[in-house]
Amino acid sequence: MDKETHALIAVVHFDIAEEQHEQYLNKDGKEKTAVRCVAAQNYFYSAINVIEAMLAEKELHSFSHEDRARKIIDNSGLFSKEMIELFDQIDRNVRNRVAYRGENGKKYDLLRKFALLMIGEIR
Repeated sequence: MDKETHALIAVVHFDIAEEQHEQYLNKDGKEKTAVRCVAAQNYFYSAINVIEAMLAEKELHSFSHEDRARKIIDNSGLFSKEMIELFDQIDRNVRNRVAYRGENGKKYDLLRKFALLMIGEIR
């Protein structure tokens, strides 16, 4: 895909995540966990699509999470130090723990911070 398509997808995922985040702030119990899972998944894919948009500028595309991690390292000049550090912390494991297992809010906050940083690259 091209840069513009990835950027549009990133914005759509981000907007969904923000809507879910607002609900998350007002829910309790299992509903809160479920809404947090939906928001986390959309924050993650928003950030990933921003990365793909940035890679597309160099006519690159990643085909897996592992390939993306290698391309980020190989093209580190495209990304801020903070972005690379957050990506290293998050990668698939933190996303999976929050989005699929409903684990704690600190991991969710890290995902949201990453998405907020990345969406700023295209907005």
